[in-house]
Formats: sequence, C-alpha cells, structure tokens
Amino acid sequence: MIAPGPGARVIVAHGGSRYLAAVKRTVPLLLVLALAAACLWRSYDEILAVHLTVLMQMADKMSAFAQAGHAPSAAEMAEFNYPAQRGRAFLRSFERYADRSSYRRFADFLGRYEAVVKRVDELRSRAADWPKQQDWLEEEKRALAAVAEEIRREPAR
Repeated sequence: MIAPGPGARVIVAHGGSRYLAAVKRTVPLLLVLALAAACLWRSYDEILAVHLTVLMQMADKMSAFAQAGHAPSAAEMAEFNYPAQRGRAFLRSFERYADRSSYRRFADFLGRYEAVVKRVDELRSRAADWPKQQDWLEEEKRALAAVAEEIRREPAR
C-alpha cells in the first residue's frame, strides 16, 4: 500500500470525513464543559478551606517581613490584597450559604485580614515605625490563625 503524500486528501466512504470533523469539534467542547463542571462541583467547604489556607500564608508572609525588618513594597502589597479580593468574590458566589456560621465567620475573618493589610500598607512607608510592628503583626497573625482553625472545625451542613 502506498501512503498518501503531504497535503493529499484522504476520502473516507460514507461521509466519514464529515463525521471525523464533527468529532474533532465536539470533543474539545465537551472537555472544556467537563473541566468547568469539575471546578463548579467543588464544595463550599473545600473552597473555603483553600481561601483560609492562602490568607494565612499571606499573614505568615507579612509577619516574616516584619521579623526581617523589611517593609513590603507596593508590588508586594498587591500580593497581599489579591487573596482578600478573591475571598470577597467567594462570598458573593456562595451567598446562598449566608445562613451558615462559617460563612459569617469567614466574612469577619476576611474583614480583619483586610484591616491588617491596610495598616501594613500605611506603616510600610514610615521606615522608622515598621520594625516596631513585629509584635503587633505576630499577634494579629495568631488571632487570624485561631479564627481560621475554628472555621475549619465547624461541621459541614
């Protein structure tokens, strides 16, 4: 059997080429829909746990800056603000869970985190005051960690 050369068209009997073209268009679409459904299928509790973890990692990082005596730059402040923005988007997406204690507590947790970020942003420009924030920031981080752990322990319902 001789293989067709480059650019040659292979014709398949009974409309096979049209079928193959339809499959090539449909499979990627189905894959995209399946992936989107998988993302949306994740539960409230799983997504909440991810937000708590990321926000606590950012609180750890802010505390590490203070311990090192290094004030965060404006670009680094954006890194601290973004997870809070995502947390607010999570609350909007899951408003139907507003009756849950974990939802309300996360909203409070997020407000406290945002207040810490705002204060860090204000203090970072005052170089003389920044090293003095080490104890305050460590205390805030511990308070946030305690609330995050309480939220994680709440039973799912």
